[in-house]
Amino acid sequence: MTTSKLLPRLALATLCALSVPAFAADVGDKDQSVTLDRPGTEPHEFEKGDKVPDSYKRKELAVNPAQKGLAQPEENEQWVEIKDKFVRVNIPNGTIVEMIDKTSVKKK
Repeated sequence: MTTSKLLPRLALATLCALSVPAFAADVGDKDQSVTLDRPGTEPHEFEKGDKVPDSYKRKELAVNPAQKGLAQPEENEQWVEIKDKFVRVNIPNGTIVEMIDKTSVKKK
């Protein structure tokens, strides 16, 4: 592929990757699920075992567990913030491993 075709595609991919979804209010049990409202889609409630959108597998969205008072994630996992929750995500498959309400952890 020539550079003239590759550059616009890379720019578009970067723009798409950097877009941040909007969030809606939680519905249901606050410790067990979080509702994500993404533009152009219906609100979706996520629970443990569900797959999160690919954007939450990006390293740029990972939070430092030591600073947030969270346990160190396993290999190929990371903590991300989704609304008022810290969510531990398996990076290769995008599934939610654990979900903790932000108010229940003490920052260090």
